[in-house]
Amino acid sequence: MNKIALILLGSSLGILVMAVASSPRVNGEAEIPTEKLVNAIRVLNTQEYSYRHETGRFATREELLTFLRKKSILSESPVDLESPKPYELAIATSPDGMHYQITLKRPSDMIDKSTWCKTAAFSDDAGVIFLGAAIDCKTSIP
Repeated sequence: MNKIALILLGSSLGILVMAVASSPRVNGEAEIPTEKLVNAIRVLNTQEYSYRHETGRFATREELLTFLRKKSILSESPVDLESPKPYELAIATSPDGMHYQITLKRPSDMIDKSTWCKTAAFSDDAGVIFLGAAIDCKTSIP
């Protein structure tokens, strides 16, 4: 390899290491950017309506994940919906299956204040996506 190629290779590796090292982390786990949280909720909202069209009701978390797996749609989400670490995915469905609420948030540890002020994304069968954080948190939610 010539000197220029080695310099370019070294520079590229340095940039990659800096990018990985500078990702926001909490307790060693990388933060999921707000844009990805919103896009994951968009995928879930859309697929809840696809599921309802096929079955006549909205899906629970497990029903929706199974539906997404069968339709090969899981990869459309920017977040691993089956294991969204360090986030948690919750989907609550009304007993009659006519309503749902989705939450994608980091779990909070009452002893560790660094876990309190992380952006969470919420939606329901109205399709409106909300972003939020705990009260008294200074966040840069767009």
